[in-house]
Amino acid sequence: MRREDPPPVAKLAVPVDVVHEAYTMSRATNCPRIRATADLMVIAFYYLLRVREYTKPTRVKKNGKWVRATRTVQFTVGNVGFKDIHGKDIPRHSPLEKLLQAHSVTMKITNQKNGHMGTTIHHEDTGEETSPTKALARRVHHILNNGGDNDSLICDFYDDANDTFSSVQAQHVRDMVKAMVVKLNLTDKGITPELVGTHSLRAGGAMALKLHGYDDTTIMKMGRWTSLTFTMYIHNQIAHLSEGVSRKMGEKLPFINIAAIEK
Repeated sequence: MRREDPPPVAKLAVPVDVVHEAYTMSRATNCPRIRATADLMVIAFYYLLRVREYTKPTRVKKNGKWVRATRTVQFTVGNVGFKDIHGKDIPRHSPLEKLLQAHSVTMKITNQKNGHMGTTIHHEDTGEETSPTKALARRVHHILNNGGDNDSLICDFYDDANDTFSSVQAQHVRDMVKAMVVKLNLTDKGITPELVGTHSLRAGGAMALKLHGYDDTTIMKMGRWTSLTFTMYIHNQIAHLSEGVSRKMGEKLPFINIAAIEK
């Protein structure tokens, strides 16, 4: 009898502390890759992005040619739009100080694989340095200020040492997520490095929305899910979700079988 492979274990959601700590850590270094990775983690958490949407695309050899491993298209600088408090566009080539003052930032879907074409993902500034709008401002400014253009991927960063552009890869994000879990001692809360990965950011964003009372329709729209499959990210390991449940279940509620009608 053939043994079946064990079912895959869904990666745990991580709290927002993980992306905030990554940002704080990145400010202590001048390494452009580390800074870019931290900002992308912030963006992924708040905008509920899939890892292949904001990291360097992988390629496989097919029929002797190197092609994309998936149909997912990465977000580019040209997919990002900044607006001030009055709803007026802020040009992408604006100084960093101006971009950081953006009231809101929109990411626009241009590929069917990523969602319905023309769909937008929108967030307003939180007022904090870890705001997703400011993270996108830093990414766009860094790329354009170093010679990139609207077609540059948001995961691109200029490497001064090699005088060329490189890209943040999924592994870079995965490593930083795991490192922050260790640094924050989340293992004491049952969130261990082997149980988290790149999907933990998307899961964490969905979890944050759920814990703050947003309905399923809103979460589906934010994450571009077309069904309730997103519920796989709402892990029952999170104690807050079951808070008070047993007390409510223990309350006596009278009920009758309405199907038992007169014969």
